[in-house]
Amino acid sequence: MLKNKQLSTVKLRVPKMFRVLAVFAFFLGLQMQAQDAKTVSGTVTDEATGTPIPGANVIVKGKSVGAVTDFDGIYSIEVSGEDVLVFSYVGFKSKEIQVGGQTTIDVSLTEDFTQLDEVTITGIGYGTVERREITSAVASVDTKDFNTGNINNPAELLQGKVAGLSIARPGGDPNAGFNIRLRGLSTFGANSQPLVVIDGVLGGSLQSIDPNDIESIEVLKDGSAAAIYGTRGASGVILVTTKKTRGVDNARIEYNTYLAMESVAKFVQNSTPEQYIEAGGIDNGYETDWLDLVTRTGVTNVHNLAVSNGMKSGNYRASINYRDVEGVALGSGFNQFNMRFNLVQRALNDKLTLTINGALTKRKAKFVPYEAQRFAIIADPTAPIYIDNDPANGYWEPNTPEYHNPYAITQETTDDGIFTTLLGTVKADYKLTDNLNIAGFYSLQHESDQRSQYFGSLMRFASASGQGGRATKFAEDRENELFELTANYEKYFGDLKLSVLGGYSWQEFTFTNFDAFNTNFITDDLYYNALELGLGTATGNDALMGMNSQKEESRLISYFGRVMLNWDDKYFVSASLRREGSSKFGDNEKWGNFYAVSGGLDIAEVLDTPFSTLKLRAGYGVTGNLPTQNYEYRTRLSRGNRVFFNNSRYLQGVNFASNPNPDLKWEEKAETNIGLDFGVLDSRLYGSIDWYTRNTTDVLQPIAVSVPPNFYDTTLRNIGELKTNGLEIALNAALVQKSDLNYTTGITFSTFNTELVTLNGETEKTFRGNLGPPGLNGISPIKLEEGEPIGEIVAPIFEGLAEDGTRIITDQNDDGVITQEDDAVVVGNGLPDFELAWSNNVRYKNFDLSATFRGAFGHSLVNINRAYYESPRASNNYNPVRTKYYLPELTEGENWNSYYVEKADFFKLDNVTLGYNFNLKSDTVKDFRVYVSGQNLFVISGYTGVDPEVHYDWFGDQLAPGIDDRTAYFRTRTVSLGLNVTF
Repeated sequence: MLKNKQLSTVKLRVPKMFRVLAVFAFFLGLQMQAQDAKTVSGTVTDEATGTPIPGANVIVKGKSVGAVTDFDGIYSIEVSGEDVLVFSYVGFKSKEIQVGGQTTIDVSLTEDFTQLDEVTITGIGYGTVERREITSAVASVDTKDFNTGNINNPAELLQGKVAGLSIARPGGDPNAGFNIRLRGLSTFGANSQPLVVIDGVLGGSLQSIDPNDIESIEVLKDGSAAAIYGTRGASGVILVTTKKTRGVDNARIEYNTYLAMESVAKFVQNSTPEQYIEAGGIDNGYETDWLDLVTRTGVTNVHNLAVSNGMKSGNYRASINYRDVEGVALGSGFNQFNMRFNLVQRALNDKLTLTINGALTKRKAKFVPYEAQRFAIIADPTAPIYIDNDPANGYWEPNTPEYHNPYAITQETTDDGIFTTLLGTVKADYKLTDNLNIAGFYSLQHESDQRSQYFGSLMRFASASGQGGRATKFAEDRENELFELTANYEKYFGDLKLSVLGGYSWQEFTFTNFDAFNTNFITDDLYYNALELGLGTATGNDALMGMNSQKEESRLISYFGRVMLNWDDKYFVSASLRREGSSKFGDNEKWGNFYAVSGGLDIAEVLDTPFSTLKLRAGYGVTGNLPTQNYEYRTRLSRGNRVFFNNSRYLQGVNFASNPNPDLKWEEKAETNIGLDFGVLDSRLYGSIDWYTRNTTDVLQPIAVSVPPNFYDTTLRNIGELKTNGLEIALNAALVQKSDLNYTTGITFSTFNTELVTLNGETEKTFRGNLGPPGLNGISPIKLEEGEPIGEIVAPIFEGLAEDGTRIITDQNDDGVITQEDDAVVVGNGLPDFELAWSNNVRYKNFDLSATFRGAFGHSLVNINRAYYESPRASNNYNPVRTKYYLPELTEGENWNSYYVEKADFFKLDNVTLGYNFNLKSDTVKDFRVYVSGQNLFVISGYTGVDPEVHYDWFGDQLAPGIDDRTAYFRTRTVSLGLNVTF
């Protein structure tokens, strides 16, 4: 046998005839190949739903020939009979098909849950990575998992979807915001809400975005994930990505609309006219349902129109949204117009990508004082609406300062707001080399709030009583300007993938406001439009007219970097550092360093296990928090009392408002997170487990100081400390995956336990949450004690009733006197032991059904309505509240004790939607879906108040959770009918 090198030198003699035949055969083969070439087309669909998959790849195996499906899932490609086509799409299993003699090949792809769990691209702040590379606690939710129905706030999209993320709004006020907590309480002196980043805008306003325009939301839960955002990452980070156009020549028009009917789900139960009279009330001869008078069925209608298309050089998407929302409280609600556009343009051989975003939101809101609902609970049910039941005589008013005619409040109060948000961003991304990208980003967000109030001249309610009409105008402007430069480098060195990020950030905030009021108007017809026509005087300390204004600025400058390593998709390491300076601090403490390191090991890739994924993660990160005030490190002045000078005129006094503190600095939160991501049965069962512990030190809070030597009686200092730990579990399962039937389900479970380590270094125990006048003023039911959990509710123990109908209260120290400080014991906690949510998605042929259940367990609530108004003594001029705890034998009035603290565990059907997708087979209408949706359809709870939702603070006091407000908005129930159409 000849060796290769010898073979290369052998000359083979081929007869001339054979050479001619070879040339002939070559040209014949070309002709046959040309004859065999043909066009193959078809449709790529989702096997589970039958819907087309736009953007799927169709590639000829072994060749650089391919095509992409259009919006209808249709493709066309030139192939030969011997070719093999490979069909693929992210999140689905690839499929190979031999062409043969076929000219039409329709393919159905099945979901690959391994890809869904591991290959999905996830935002991590200043970039994206594959899910498998994440080494921190990061949760992702996109459009297919969002809550649906009557969603007017983007926060509602996430309720029950992320373990450890608590989103609550007790009551159904459409103008109220949501209380968002990530992993419990991280601070009590600074911002406890997560940082919101919308398309790269740090501190983006959720009001600037309509829920219909959101594509996905990532939640950076632990310190190692959030440290890249430095000073504002201590309470977590929520990354919002708006919808963009995908694909080429994919023009589409989307129209979404729904009509919702909202009603009160639960009133506070009070006495009927007969029961009121039995309790000693005076019969005025009428039967008036005050709760019915001040509430209504609120009607909401929403319209969303979006137009988008993609070209080879770029794409665009523009949307218009309109919402008209009526609250269940008579006269409350808002209408909102929102417009958003996104433009992407590529140039310089696709090396330069220019992205422009713009958004405008304008909301006109109407408010009604919550007291109208509160007074409707306790108002005399035998009294008329008007004096002698004649509107010409004016509104009936009770002979007591405790409450007022609730219907009159809704009619004599005008309270309007106009809230405008304008956002513009531009980003230039240049591909300097195959491995290096540089980018510049600029954004400007401007928010303008205007609020106008008028209390009529006949008003007997609140501070406007007896003032002959009171008008107030308030205006506030906030501006957020951001400029950032970043560079991203990514390269493979064999099995090692290196990703490096470096950047610079400059951000400036400007805040201005102005308010003025006047009283004593000659007519109520002027409302608040002519403050100058009020006759109120500005003399003395009880001025009946006045004004205030201020302007503040703050600035942040940051340098940041991150390094990520991925070795063979088995071992992962990430480290980041952000150095940040703030103008909110003095010269001694302007700069801070915030850093993180994390790592991961996919055990399933290293060892032979039955798991498709088994990744162990561990991370440690240090983040910070800023004071909410801008100038607390320096001496500030404020307006003081007016002084009558020289018997001729008043002079405006000036007071100190703060003491200098050059050592004021950042709060710091150090957090350790250990997590495990897993997937079995080809990842049809997958999830994650996270355990975390964190310490927040140098917590900002005002401390009482002596005057003199200080100018002011409090100083903001870094002195508190909190310790928190918790467990989070997310479990998802694809239980049924068939062509006609698809069922997936998911459960999230979370706990958080927060301990007060240090309060202020001087007082080891204190009480918070004053219940207020008239009868419980000075009673604070929330105890704070160093070394104890946050949120402990304390009260003297109620043992029962004596024979004379008086309460028997345990005297803990046997001194013969019952006091909150000496006799109260722990009777509950305002924060839950754990929270649970269960999500379900079912698709059967053209039907789809989704349902989310949510609950919180282990928390208690102070039911103030019972404490004040459950006494049966109607002679106190109020209608007694009647719950299952009502004591008809009780002969005493309001009192604070353990009887008014209730367990508030609840489990509710948060959201359910049933939809049907029509197969119209139309070239014009691509999708046509109708649905019906319900929210809060039922709540299972033993709590007798309006809403058992967790109350995370008491009028903004983070350290006083668990108190149910007497003026709480009623809980509501909503049913919606909607339509989704795509052209």
